[in-house]
Amino acid sequence: MDNSFIIDNLLQREESVRLRFIENADIDVLAKSITAFINTEGGDVVVGVDGNKKVVGVNDAQRQLVTIQQDLVRLIRPTAPISVQLIRYNQHDLLLISVWEGARKPYQYDGVIYNRVGKVTEITKPDRLSALISQRKESEFNWERMSLLGVELTELDNTEIKKTIDSYKEYKADAVIEDTEDFLIQLGLIQNGNITNSCMVLFGKNPLRYIPQSRIRLTLYPSKTSGNSFIDDKIFEGNIFKNIEDIFNYLDVIYGKSSSVSNILRKDRINYPIVALREGIMNAIVHRDYNSIKGFLQISIFSDRTEISNYGDLPSGITISDLRSEHHSILRNPDIARICFIRRFIEMLGSGTLRMIRDCKQNKFRAPVWQEGENTITVTFPGVTHHRKDEGVNEGVSEGVREGVSKDNLQKLEKIAEWVTKGAKGEVSERITSLLVHLYKDGGARTGDIEAITRIPRKTLERYLRRLKKSGVISHDGNVSAGIYVLNDISEVVERTLGHTGIDRERRTDDSARELDDTIIAILNDGVSDGDIDGVSDGVRTEIMQLVRIVQEQEGIRVNELVEKTDKSRPTIERYLKITRDAKLLEFKGAPKTGGYYITDSLKRKLASND
Repeated sequence: MDNSFIIDNLLQREESVRLRFIENADIDVLAKSITAFINTEGGDVVVGVDGNKKVVGVNDAQRQLVTIQQDLVRLIRPTAPISVQLIRYNQHDLLLISVWEGARKPYQYDGVIYNRVGKVTEITKPDRLSALISQRKESEFNWERMSLLGVELTELDNTEIKKTIDSYKEYKADAVIEDTEDFLIQLGLIQNGNITNSCMVLFGKNPLRYIPQSRIRLTLYPSKTSGNSFIDDKIFEGNIFKNIEDIFNYLDVIYGKSSSVSNILRKDRINYPIVALREGIMNAIVHRDYNSIKGFLQISIFSDRTEISNYGDLPSGITISDLRSEHHSILRNPDIARICFIRRFIEMLGSGTLRMIRDCKQNKFRAPVWQEGENTITVTFPGVTHHRKDEGVNEGVSEGVREGVSKDNLQKLEKIAEWVTKGAKGEVSERITSLLVHLYKDGGARTGDIEAITRIPRKTLERYLRRLKKSGVISHDGNVSAGIYVLNDISEVVERTLGHTGIDRERRTDDSARELDDTIIAILNDGVSDGDIDGVSDGVRTEIMQLVRIVQEQEGIRVNELVEKTDKSRPTIERYLKITRDAKLLEFKGAPKTGGYYITDSLKRKLASND
């Protein structure tokens, strides 16, 4: 892609806190400037343009590009994403060096910390250094770096990790990596011995087990509106790299190619602005708000346009109008962004929205349009559409809605519906299953939206929703009139309603089981708030509730028996037991070799006080 337009845009601006023009490729000058940019707001350095913005070019630019990239990555500590691009501009070769604002400040070059003040690069003063250190500490509490307790390395996709290690060694030639675990530690994807949220999203074999809001939905509609029917509806539930591959392959099929014959030669043309659309999807994946259980990423392809909708607001200081011009990139998920950059799914840092506009125009599509809604950002690509016929559209709401849901999850939803509708006609269970599937795929919805998709009459629907809410299957988020219904964690609901192997389900009433689970959740939340225990993911919380229930049924049970009943490894069970001890849910009594685990007196008192 011709990126000379980026140089055009930069030359129209003056040097600033985020822009510098440098005539010669002096590595010392470049390293100081780039370090300062990373410590401040990120930005661009254009090499081959003098201080008066006269374009003089760079000799032997390709060789210098490789040398500069390697030197900057080697010299600046800690390692940061640094993009170096060769751009041909007005018969001259220029180098564009771009960086994001760093997430692991302070960064240093040759043992010295620099920052940008206006258009000047300065050695960082003590008061500014304190601010950088504070920013570093704040970043450690980012959602990405929160620990997922009890997750094993075997739950990660080793193939994708190895691909990333290979890419990292190409990016950082002097990298020394002992093994997979060492690499994840170096990149901050394992913190204090625990796999982080970002690591699970990037490399998890089944990330939805811990982060259900990481799924991506793609829907094909036969007309210009969503309505009640669709041609295809898919849910992508893998890690980021699996989802990217599957989505891009699917889009190539959906949008298709057009062919023409000229001088006996056949020419194929892709029917969509591939660079722009892929950039839009990558932006959504990298910048989405994974922290909220309501988070979603929806790709909707209509008969006249394609929309990518993402949960989350624009970062503070960025407006919709900024997206149409050169702007400060603020990363919501810097660890995820860095790994995607290393894997080359992000080719250039900054100017992404400008490249989207450019690619659409070059391929004779209208420019994309960004809109900001309530906690939602949507980018629309006018004229980018599918060419699928609408034969067989929405052959039964239930059949269409269920498509894209894994067999395992569908079975769980059906079992939940059966439990909620005990004694009711099969049609009622079928309708509630469709309702649950809709909430599962969308992450949450208003009553009116559920009514439109499921076609359940409003009064009947409201009755079902009340029943599901009372049963603890769903919860309501927001005010009465404008709030949404959200499906609670499926595994947790199944455990709560249907019991678990090794527990005599018939001896547990639904009320007492729910009461125990609610008490456990409250105690864990209090422990996190008080700092007694680290953050606990939904998946680990479900496992802990199961563990406590087993101990309640068989007090004095030993670790090896818990391992057998739960089908978990001994180290995993021991980690869970440590959490239960720290939270004062369980306690060990007796001699080390013959003792076992019991419900604590404090938990018994809390349960008794609830009666």
